[in-house]
Amino acid sequence: MGKIFISLVIGFIVIGTLIVYQATTGTSSLVFSPSELLAKGVPVNRIRVGGKVVDPVSYQTEPSFELRFQVEDPAGHSGTVPVVYRNLKPDMFQAGRDVLIDGDYVAETLEAAKLLTQCPSKYEPPSPAGASAPPKMGVGKRSGGGVEVRAASSPSGADLQLVRRSVSEGGEQIRGENN
Repeated sequence: MGKIFISLVIGFIVIGTLIVYQATTGTSSLVFSPSELLAKGVPVNRIRVGGKVVDPVSYQTEPSFELRFQVEDPAGHSGTVPVVYRNLKPDMFQAGRDVLIDGDYVAETLEAAKLLTQCPSKYEPPSPAGASAPPKMGVGKRSGGGVEVRAASSPSGADLQLVRRSVSEGGEQIRGENN
């Protein structure tokens, strides 16, 4: 009984290890830097390259989508690799952004099949010209079921505005008043 139990446990461990190995080798891939790709100097199929986009960036939509740019090492090593991506330009794509590129390295150009851009780590929306801060708003309930929203300050120095919202039988009415 003891030998059979130990054999079964060892068998399950071996099978579990093989399943984990098979699952990770199919989905994991090594990411090369542009300088490592240039050092290879030979055509490579199915490679993943990570780098920083540098100017100039060229994007055309007619007669077909084509995005041309170059990537350099994020660490600042010398050498850039030209990239051609024949699909829609990602929304967050721009010079200076870090990218991951899956594709084939042929004729000293990386023919991208997939292009992933890294989002900025901290988003800061642009502020309007001359505005120091958005207006502060206050919300309070009024008798009769209405809601009052009052702007406490305005960056442009304009008069404060009172907005009353009331619900009546006919629906919702919104009315603005200057104070």
